[in-house]
Amino acid sequence: MAKVMVVDDETDLRNLVKLIMEKEGFEVETAENGADFLSKVDKFKPDLVLLDVMMPGLTTREILEKLKEKNTQPKIVLLTVVRYSDEEKEQLFKMGNIVDYITKPFDVQKLVSAVSQHIVAA
Repeated sequence: MAKVMVVDDETDLRNLVKLIMEKEGFEVETAENGADFLSKVDKFKPDLVLLDVMMPGLTTREILEKLKEKNTQPKIVLLTVVRYSDEEKEQLFKMGNIVDYITKPFDVQKLVSAVSQHIVAA
């Protein structure tokens, strides 16, 4: 069973995405911020991470740097309210193992399709 980790500081959204992913047959773990995620990632070993961009504490870049230090490289799909330009998207994908991003509010089917696509490509 493929593993998905949902990292978001908004409890309701985190729980909703967890339920959606479990309904799709994924094993799911959640984290409420970057530090919580980093404390769980080695034990859970997710195939894919749904990572909120705007959270208190560690920045996305800091999280990615710490993952590299841990030598842990799950695929990452960013969840964000930010609408990126093409240039900004290009920079994001150069940061590490970011494979996609989905803007909030998101379409559930688009989220499920993106996760399934990137896990199958693993």
